[in-house]
Amino acid sequence: MDGEQYGLRERRTGPRDVPVLNLLVKRVLDGYAWRPVRAEFRFDPATPMIVSVTLAPARGPGVVWRIGRELLHQGLFEESGEGHVQVWPAPGQEGTAAFLLLASQRSSAVLELPVPALLNWVEATYEIVSAQAEGESLDWDGFIAGLLDDGPRPTED
Repeated sequence: MDGEQYGLRERRTGPRDVPVLNLLVKRVLDGYAWRPVRAEFRFDPATPMIVSVTLAPARGPGVVWRIGRELLHQGLFEESGEGHVQVWPAPGQEGTAAFLLLASQRSSAVLELPVPALLNWVEATYEIVSAQAEGESLDWDGFIAGLLDDGPRPTED
């Protein structure tokens, strides 16, 4: 893999200097063919357990996936996740590339990710909110209230 294929760009914006990472990743079509896809990785300290990934193919609408930050980080080194989101090191390319599987009811995609750029970015998010502090910043009362509040209930006459 050639680093030039990825079109890496990183910028810092927002509160606490939160990094935004823009990559040109490869959508794997079969064993040898691939298609470039723009991917924007965002981190919000208000929801530190989640990384938002916006995928914008050359043609067609973009889509946003929310992926567990720990799942993404772990998958750069070993198999991680199950079901709709999985990440694992590319065989024979450990440390340089990893695969990300995204599956929905209608379709699925396998993306090849550049590990060095992504690892640096994820580690920078852990400097902003450590893994140990993730739960401290969540509004648990608001979250539970949202789960329990299913709108107005009908009254009996």
